[in-house]
Amino acid sequence: MGLVASCGGGGATEAGGEGGASGEPIKIAVVPPTSGALAEFGTASREAWEYAAQEANDNGGILGRPVELVIKDTDATANTTLSAVREAVTQDGANFIGGIMTSTEHNAVNQQLEGLNALSFNSNGKDDALTGDSCKPNAYRVVQSNLMDINALADSLADLPGEKWAIQAVDYSTGHDAAAAFTTAAEAAGKEVVLEQFAPLNTTEFGSYITGLKNSGADALFAVEYGADGVAFVNQADQFDLTDQFDTVLGFNMVSEPLFETLGDRIVGFKNNVGYDVNADNESNQSFVEGFEAEYDEKPYYVHADNYLAAQTLFAGIEAAESAETEDVREALKDLSFDSIVGEVTVRSDDNQVLRPSNIGEVVEDGDGGLAFDILQTADASVTTPEASDACTM
Repeated sequence: MGLVASCGGGGATEAGGEGGASGEPIKIAVVPPTSGALAEFGTASREAWEYAAQEANDNGGILGRPVELVIKDTDATANTTLSAVREAVTQDGANFIGGIMTSTEHNAVNQQLEGLNALSFNSNGKDDALTGDSCKPNAYRVVQSNLMDINALADSLADLPGEKWAIQAVDYSTGHDAAAAFTTAAEAAGKEVVLEQFAPLNTTEFGSYITGLKNSGADALFAVEYGADGVAFVNQADQFDLTDQFDTVLGFNMVSEPLFETLGDRIVGFKNNVGYDVNADNESNQSFVEGFEAEYDEKPYYVHADNYLAAQTLFAGIEAAESAETEDVREALKDLSFDSIVGEVTVRSDDNQVLRPSNIGEVVEDGDGGLAFDILQTADASVTTPEASDACTM
């Protein structure tokens, strides 16, 4: 499954196939980070959109029109990302946007969407405000919100070992939101949070934070550290035997399949939210996993899957609208239900949140010398998803 043309450094990627798609292309801006702690996730976002575009084109396009990606680079800062989005829309003709990573970037971009006459599909940013007081009618969230994931964790928290919890989180909106929601859930489960610590993104030295955790008196840890930051934290925690004092280490997107080889058996027994179950037994998922693995020689993990789901959402909206015009697609997406790689999902029109299940998994040895997630529990969207916020006016 090859790409016909790829121009780096902010150029367009035309995903062409044998399906004979014709007519004006449907242009999608993909704006993932290419540097810093989130670069690996940025690569996964781009790969998923490229796969979805190529797959669509191999099957004749969407409404018979080819899908064309406009790839832009960013450093995951709001100003850089917003500039890249504006260029993709005003100069390159894209009117759909994907691949943006952080909630801060999404918030900045979402403010401009109506003026740009573009729709954005968020598959990475979990900040609850994005479907709360910062919601926008042209912004869709495909990934679970922090609160949806926390509610899934809360559903099992009472049964997890540990009474006194410490929180170690990244110092930006997602980390603070996750910490606040976890504290509420812990208290509801009869647990106590004895320490909260926040480390800036791109922290490489966690010594002082580890000292705080060791002295906290906690017997369980909730950790919200991502990418390279998560690797640094886990490695340094292991050096100081930190996790030995905890009955439970519960990560929030801290350990994921791409990091299993790097982190090794030191994370066996860690628990983590698992937004996407690669082994989910439905036809759409099985087809995705088989095709993606054949293309990239690896199974997809949650960043791949959530970005592919964003593409599925967009394509379902275009097909339901029988149009790729922004307003038509936006109208068609209202309360639209469709079959996806995570089962049937619905785009809730009250806040443009995609309603989908959430999982809790434990890192285990897979029997072949590697690691895998053992899914401990799956919570339906009806359990995890709060009512749409009154602060969200569409």
